[in-house]
Parts: sequence; C-alpha cells; structure tokens
Amino acid sequence: MTDPFKIEGPALISFSGGRTSGYMLWRILQAHGGTLPDDVKVTFANTGKEMPQTLDFVALVGGRWNVEIVWLEYRWQPGRNSFAIVNPETSSRNGEPFNMLIRAKKMLPNPVMRFCTQELKIKIMERYAASIGWDDYTNVVGLRADEPSRVARMRGTHAVPLAVAGITKPDVLAFWKEQDFDLAIAPGQGNCDLCFLKSAATIQAIMRDVPGVAQWWIGQEAARGSTFRSDRPSYASMQRAVDEQRTFDFGDRDQIIDCFCGDAA
Repeated sequence: MTDPFKIEGPALISFSGGRTSGYMLWRILQAHGGTLPDDVKVTFANTGKEMPQTLDFVALVGGRWNVEIVWLEYRWQPGRNSFAIVNPETSSRNGEPFNMLIRAKKMLPNPVMRFCTQELKIKIMERYAASIGWDDYTNVVGLRADEPSRVARMRGTHAVPLAVAGITKPDVLAFWKEQDFDLAIAPGQGNCDLCFLKSAATIQAIMRDVPGVAQWWIGQEAARGSTFRSDRPSYASMQRAVDEQRTFDFGDRDQIIDCFCGDAA
C-alpha cells in the first residue's frame, strides 16, 4: 500500500502553525527518513496576527526536527501584491502584512469576502513557488479524516495525507501529548488571534485571557468606519462587554467558519 506521507516533489507543504499540520509534517519527515527531498518545501505564511505562541511553535518545530521552514509574509509594492521571506526574528508581530492588505484593498475582509485568507496565505505561497521556478507542484495541506467537508473541497487540487491515512483529532492530540513540546494554545482556538471567523464565545475568552489583544481589530474598524462582520457588534462593543463582564451569544449563526488560516487542533 502506498504511504500517503511519502510526498513526491515538487511539493509545498503548508504548515499552518497548528498541531494538525505539525503532526502531518512529522509523518512526512518520518516517511522520508527524517530529511525532505530538495524539491519538497515547507512554508509558513505569517499574517502578523498569529498568536505569539504560534510563532514560537513554528520556530520550535523547525529547530527540534531539523527541518527548514520558509516563513512568508504578504507585501504590497506599488501596483502589485508581492511577498517577503522572513524568519522568526524578523517576522511581523503587530499585524503589519494584514495592515498593508487592508490599505491596498481599501476595505475590511468579511465572511463573504475572505480576501485575507487568499492574499495573506494562499497567494503568497503561490508567488513563492513561482519565484523558485515551480508552475506545476503538489500543495500538501493538513486536513484530517474527521473534517470531511473541508477534505471534499480540497481533494483533486491538494494532497491530504492525514485524511487518506484516516487520522482524526484524537490521534493528533495523542501524538502531541507524547512530545516534549507543544503549541501553547487551547485546542480549537485557532492561530489568528481574534479572527472574525471565530465564534463570539471564543473571541470573548481570548479577550479575557490576553488583555489588549483586541486593539488592532478595534483600530482597523475605526479607521475604515465599518466592521469585519455585519451580523454582530463591533470589536469595540465586544471588548466593552468583556470589560463589563457581560456575555454575548449570537446562536447558531455564530458558529465558527472553516478557514485555511490554520488550526490549533
């Protein structure tokens, strides 16, 4: 039986910075004897709004497993979108790539127009591949067998070795429980700190746990005179609710939405 983790290049392994894609990377490394072929690259796309713990985790994975991870960030150059290769020390920590994108688009992304995912994640990996001369390659993503709707959307255009191998969330969590390092984010919280696709309850919990985390989101909405979501209050209103120890619940319409940006598993 063919090992789904034996990846033939050219291929880009998309490492979101979460436990699931981290586990996928481990399995791929093991399938290749611990060292990836030269034509298989690992990429991590940093929006500048990843949790600090995510950036620490990505750096740890690279160091502990002796694997090169290409850190990418969106850049705007006059008249065109571009990208930059950074590293853990020079990576953006205050939303700078996201700021550039919002200024370039002159609007905020929202659940219907999720151009942040496209431009800050997917397209910069495509631009990186083009920059090294790849126009035909396999994109490897960390989707599990217990994410059937996401897997169905990706099959045919992406390799999904975890799904093929029948890996589920408990398998991923069991793996990390046995390791001597882990992602310091609760499972299910996601890597982008207050992403508008997260449920209100999740956002509320993060606002409580990380004072000041909402300021970037509040500032973006104030600067544009609009909100990331029209179906619930602004980030400023949600922050006030947290400060006043009130809860906010928007029911079924507020369920977290699938996003390419990453998983905390």
